[in-house]
Amino acid sequence: MTREGERVYGLARGVDARHLRRLRRGEIGIDRELDLHGLPAREAREDVAFELGEAFAAGERCVRIVHGRGTHSPGGPVLKEALLGWLQQPLLARRLLAFASAPPAQGGSGALLVLLRRRRGEGDAS
Repeated sequence: MTREGERVYGLARGVDARHLRRLRRGEIGIDRELDLHGLPAREAREDVAFELGEAFAAGERCVRIVHGRGTHSPGGPVLKEALLGWLQQPLLARRLLAFASAPPAQGGSGALLVLLRRRRGEGDAS
């Protein structure tokens, strides 16, 4: 994972960097959206795991997760930081190709775009 100020991005090992470039530019259509605003971390984690699992099972490729920028949290962006940790857990990480802060028109640093792998049997894994 790499940080550039408030923006973050990551690419799974062995995955072509073109996927990340397209994701960072907002060139990949969003198939599903999840808004975590106002949720406690435990509920947000369950929602993320469920929605990414459902998206993966449905063959969807790109999920926008709106976590907010933490401007109303005294400790900063709690859900954003938690989300980055969850995405690196083996259960979720094995389904991901890349993730990146959304471009400004799609939520900027208050949202994360997640690019999912294709399910096996639906073409290549990238």
